[in-house]
Amino acid sequence: MSDIRIRIFYPADPLGVVPGGIDTFLRGIIKWAPGDLSFSLVGMTTDVQSRPLGRWTRCRIGARDFDMHPVCAVADAGARGRVPLSVKYMAGLNRDRLALATDFDVFDFHRVEPALMWSQDQRPKNHFFHQDPDFVRLSASDNLWRHMPSVYDRIERSAMQEATSAWCVRDSGTKTLRLRYPKLAERIRFVPTWVDVENFHPVAHDERLALREQLAREHAVPLTGEWIVTVGRLDTQKDPVLMAESFARLVNAGRDAHWLIVGDGVLRAALQRLVADAGVGARVHFLGLQAPSRIARILQCADLYALSSAYEGMPMALLEALGSGLPVVSTDVGEVRRVLQDGVNGRLLAVRDADSFSQALGQALDHRRAWGGSAAQAAIAGYQPQHVLTPVFENYREIGSLPAKVRALRQTRQASAEGRAEPRTRVVGIPVNALSRAVVIERLLGWAKAAESRVACFVNVHSVVQATLDQRHRWVLEGADLLAPDGAPVAWTLRAKGHADQDRVDGPTTMWRLCEVAQTRGVPIGLYGSSTATLEQLCLRLREAFPGIDLAYVHSPPFRDLTAEEDQAVCDAVVRSGVRLLFVGLGCPKQEFWMAAHRGRIPAVMLGVGAAFEFHAGVVSRAPQWMRDHGFEWLHRLSSQPGRLWRRYAYTNSLFLAKSAGEAARALVGRLRAPQR
Repeated sequence: MSDIRIRIFYPADPLGVVPGGIDTFLRGIIKWAPGDLSFSLVGMTTDVQSRPLGRWTRCRIGARDFDMHPVCAVADAGARGRVPLSVKYMAGLNRDRLALATDFDVFDFHRVEPALMWSQDQRPKNHFFHQDPDFVRLSASDNLWRHMPSVYDRIERSAMQEATSAWCVRDSGTKTLRLRYPKLAERIRFVPTWVDVENFHPVAHDERLALREQLAREHAVPLTGEWIVTVGRLDTQKDPVLMAESFARLVNAGRDAHWLIVGDGVLRAALQRLVADAGVGARVHFLGLQAPSRIARILQCADLYALSSAYEGMPMALLEALGSGLPVVSTDVGEVRRVLQDGVNGRLLAVRDADSFSQALGQALDHRRAWGGSAAQAAIAGYQPQHVLTPVFENYREIGSLPAKVRALRQTRQASAEGRAEPRTRVVGIPVNALSRAVVIERLLGWAKAAESRVACFVNVHSVVQATLDQRHRWVLEGADLLAPDGAPVAWTLRAKGHADQDRVDGPTTMWRLCEVAQTRGVPIGLYGSSTATLEQLCLRLREAFPGIDLAYVHSPPFRDLTAEEDQAVCDAVVRSGVRLLFVGLGCPKQEFWMAAHRGRIPAVMLGVGAAFEFHAGVVSRAPQWMRDHGFEWLHRLSSQPGRLWRRYAYTNSLFLAKSAGEAARALVGRLRAPQR
């Protein structure tokens, strides 16, 4: 398989000295990515000689090369200019837009604003949220959108309407996004941050002493006393004022401590005045911006790490401190409690006041030998980049290869005389095959006999409407080998467009008929999806109805995304079983995505049959035949599950009618405008 090319959009300079965890996050993604993923970054530059503005430059992180195109330049990454960085970045994007639009497969956005510039581009779009999206409404937020939160909401909504997948580093943010965008809920996932243990780890005692002596000379920090380190931007989010007040109380209580501040920002001058007025200015050392390798050395020779933030995602600097063997004192923000256990590897404070924070600093210094070292390192055991980022890399592969798979599916259909489907007729923009059930069954059995890897979908009102709203779903349907009219309104639309004899070719009935023919022709079948209990009942019903049927494979997958190893085990099991007709009952659109992802890996005809497993197992009652014949099956299902289905039917049915009316009106206008003969 050819490389998946991902283009990252964020005002970052991973090779510069830039405060903030997002640059570290991007460095890790590029550094730890497997070889089949290649990256380019549209960012900013802090060194116009090495990384010139408005040009592509080949760069390297670790052993990985990547291309970087800065669209804006920043001389001091720790300062805030009169023109916000986001404004400069968007202006640069607009200026260089044509140069940035080619030679990649996946958009990767780490802010929502740049996505607006590419709203008409059909390539997959992945989003990362590095905070809970409600952060703009926090009083402590330093983001300029806090002045216009409703405008930010509109931008976010517009961007997410085009999203293919999204990640958030806060679990609460993941839940918020799923509630806001229910159609994308399955593709919005939590991803924690991580620590690069190649750089952030403890050192031997003698090396620690040597490092401490070197830093003491360079920054005029006394060797005696206890070193407390903070790392991050000096802004309202990090709340260094709370730390300053707490540190002053600690020193005034008689503690021989020094505060080493790594970072810079808009509050530096105010902070310098504050510690001077508190009489502890000589004990506070502003080290400024530091490169990651330098930060690692500072952490390795410190005694304690402190985080006084007002809000966070999952702060990488905190993980780096724990990885370096430091105990931590932190406010209870973001995902900190995932790694910080109060009284085990530091202190976790629910109360935000200087007295409590100061006491916690003293307690952590007293217990630093017990709370640091192995106790600190154990907390980050599950937060290594190779483990944390595996689902992210798998997602890049999945969404990045989807357009190519669709093109390959189309080419295969066009090149295969036996498997070529008739020209499709569009129903609200989705191309559907106008075929009788008999033709569908014979075609499916022909593919099965030849052990061809094929995808067959059965589309109703819900699925065709969803496909008009979700480009990923649309790609899958357009790339399927066969698209049958499952819903009566879909069949009626085909009749209205010239296929007068078209009937419903629904998934449950087609499945039952295929099982009947498979029994007589000795075709092995498989069942994938639903619950174990439903599958057990379904197997009993099938064996009763079709004695001797070859049920070669039956599997109920877990209700989550499979790991790469689990997925490969499924493919291997299906291949070993010899299945030729694999019925997939995962629900729409999950089953369609699953089948598209496994085309070419499973030598069988895969059929997405939705609720057919539950119907045939007797778990869910199906509508009487007369209701199915007259297009009222949806009404039966609605009466059975009104709480779950009424919104879906009200929304999709209305949208289907509106889109159908619009399609008919456009066709009428086209006929009226056509030249008369």
